[in-house]
Amino acid sequence: MHCSCCQKELIKNLTLLELFFQGSHRCFHCQQLFTVIEQKAACPGCGRPNSAELCGDCLQWQKQVGFVLENRALFYYDAGFRQWIEGYKFTGDYRLRGAFTAELNQALKNYRDYLICPMPLSKERFATRGFNQVSGCLELTKQAYHFLLERKELAPQSGKTRAERLKMEQPFTLKVSKEKIRNQRVLLVDDVYTTGRTLVHGAELLYQNGVETVKTLTFAR
Repeated sequence: MHCSCCQKELIKNLTLLELFFQGSHRCFHCQQLFTVIEQKAACPGCGRPNSAELCGDCLQWQKQVGFVLENRALFYYDAGFRQWIEGYKFTGDYRLRGAFTAELNQALKNYRDYLICPMPLSKERFATRGFNQVSGCLELTKQAYHFLLERKELAPQSGKTRAERLKMEQPFTLKVSKEKIRNQRVLLVDDVYTTGRTLVHGAELLYQNGVETVKTLTFAR
């Protein structure tokens, strides 16, 4: 067996459960990269750790757009998670996509009646990176997902300040017919919740086209 993150050989005594059910098996080093967010103590709007009530940012979004996202985030966006995402997303080590498949699969069980939609990359960004970092992780869960949105060719968000992100114009268009999503529930999945602007844009467009409910799930916050 190999570490689901770094792919090095994993030497340990396995339980019967681990022998028969494949999941995320991380070595000691990689295990330290991921700090789980306690959901009961997280903001119900954005998943911010240690904020059991709607935080100031979510109250502002509620005032601005009329809804909150109900985002669930799996892990803290800390130095460990940054190390993983830099290797996976920016360096392009596709093997790292299986780092937390078990945790992701468990989280998706809360959205059984939702259309799962990974946040899309622009065609230019996809051509440069060679893969979508979100759908790459989703593939290993064996859960069906659908690209409902298409991203315009805009400057990447990673180099922008918080203020610049919040002023971002609507970057998405609908990729499917309105009939496919009308009165449906949709779960938007992204890698990191930063300001929430990208996810709010996605949710706004879906609501405008007849979606009943939009919730979001991110790998980190």
